[in-house]
Amino acid sequence: MNQKLVESLAQIILSLSDEERQWLDREIQKASVSKQVEDLKSRLKQFEETYQMPSEHFHQRFQAGELGDDIDFFEWDAYYEMLTAAQFKAS
Repeated sequence: MNQKLVESLAQIILSLSDEERQWLDREIQKASVSKQVEDLKSRLKQFEETYQMPSEHFHQRFQAGELGDDIDFFEWDAYYEMLTAAQFKAS
């Protein structure tokens, strides 16, 4: 960790107005959600390639009980729902 850089950033942040700090916080949250979305898309792509099925189609079929109880399907569905929630958060 670069302690001098962190100290400088802390001083800059402390010098910001409340409005500027709120803006900075929103920007940091957007970047975090964006990173989360990209990570989830990457995980979903692996399942889509393995099972040759788009995640949306999989989710509909899994929720309808058409695909069984394979542990991969529960994991895939959880990632799909996490992506849906993250995208809603980002909008």
